[in-house]
Amino acid sequence: MYSITIIIFLLLALAVIAYSILRKKQIIDEPPNRFAASLFIFLLFFSLCFVIAVSTGVLYIVSLGVNFLFGEQITYDSFFSLISFSLFVSVIVVFWSPILLFVGKGLAYLLKFPTWLTYALEWISSWIVLHFSIKYVLHINLVNVSIGDYGILILSFFVSFIFIEIDLIYSRKKREQSLDTSDLA
Repeated sequence: MYSITIIIFLLLALAVIAYSILRKKQIIDEPPNRFAASLFIFLLFFSLCFVIAVSTGVLYIVSLGVNFLFGEQITYDSFFSLISFSLFVSVIVVFWSPILLFVGKGLAYLLKFPTWLTYALEWISSWIVLHFSIKYVLHINLVNVSIGDYGILILSFFVSFIFIEIDLIYSRKKREQSLDTSDLA
């Protein structure tokens, strides 16, 4: 329980840091009062919490699915321990993924990779980050969860596959919307 509270305070501190960086770089204007600035900080905080909550939920559901489809690959003491495990892995993945995404998209743009190769490299990098995050959380023994060797591979494969599919669907919808708006012009 304490670890969840610490994560919440770290996310709030990260939102304050992000707000100060955005203000210093003059990406956002000076707010009319302190209340507006506080609301913007809480909007950043809520956005970070939402992203982590969605990834935690997906990881939790996929963990249950892996147990259902492949037998008892993941053993845990209670509902709370599996949720805590999913939360810790999600926090690590959410903070490492933008860095790898930035590097991967930059290299794909500079080296002029085809779109399918870019998506393949994104999937591989997301799988690697997820795989090592799961191993790290299991190694530090914060939660009472244990996963077999094949369970880590299966879990990281399915979760990264789901997230890359969500990204593909979102990109396709965005492209269709831009085509629709260009037809109107």
